[in-house]
Amino acid sequence: MDAGTIAIIGLCLFLALWYGGGHLYNRRRGQRLFHWLERGLEMLGGEVEAGWIGSPASGARINVIHAAPPFRRLEITLLLENREIPFLWLFDRLRGKRDWLIIRATLRSPRRGEMEVGSAKRKAARRREQPWTWQEGPHGLAVAYQGPGAQKQVAALEPWLEAYGAHLHRFFWHKTDPHIQLQMKVGGLLPTPSEKFLADLQAAIGGAKHINK
Repeated sequence: MDAGTIAIIGLCLFLALWYGGGHLYNRRRGQRLFHWLERGLEMLGGEVEAGWIGSPASGARINVIHAAPPFRRLEITLLLENREIPFLWLFDRLRGKRDWLIIRATLRSPRRGEMEVGSAKRKAARRREQPWTWQEGPHGLAVAYQGPGAQKQVAALEPWLEAYGAHLHRFFWHKTDPHIQLQMKVGGLLPTPSEKFLADLQAAIGGAKHINK
């Protein structure tokens, strides 16, 4: 058996072992993340529909219908990074992909102000767009806003951004449905009980509703 054949066999064995280990790790992590989130769903009220995205190794999707105010409906997605294939895992890591918690929410009453929170890269783009204004946010985030009462709306959300901004990838609050969209690195949230995280989000969004009326 020549060296080339041995190298191919070794590579195939390495990929098979990596795939098995990555799949098992993702499966257990998906179950852990789901159980973490599940404990806090009562904070949202309403009717809950939940299911895996293929399997626990990929993630889960949860729909909350008739949710407690200020929400009407939420779609919550747990999306795990690809750990089964090393080259894809490395490529995604270099692009900043992580295990995501994605929330899309419909509010009971839309707001007139709009805001977007994200990385500093968005800041330069928003500077060129009118009537959007931007300001520095906590944890190196950039905050852009427009519309009646939007600046006060941003101010009302600052305590939540201080508490969770280190794990935030992006946050959108628009007049159109879904009104709220946020994407967070779920790994950093695990030390915080999901009951507290969801209650804080609910209070932050609910607290900002009065300033637009």
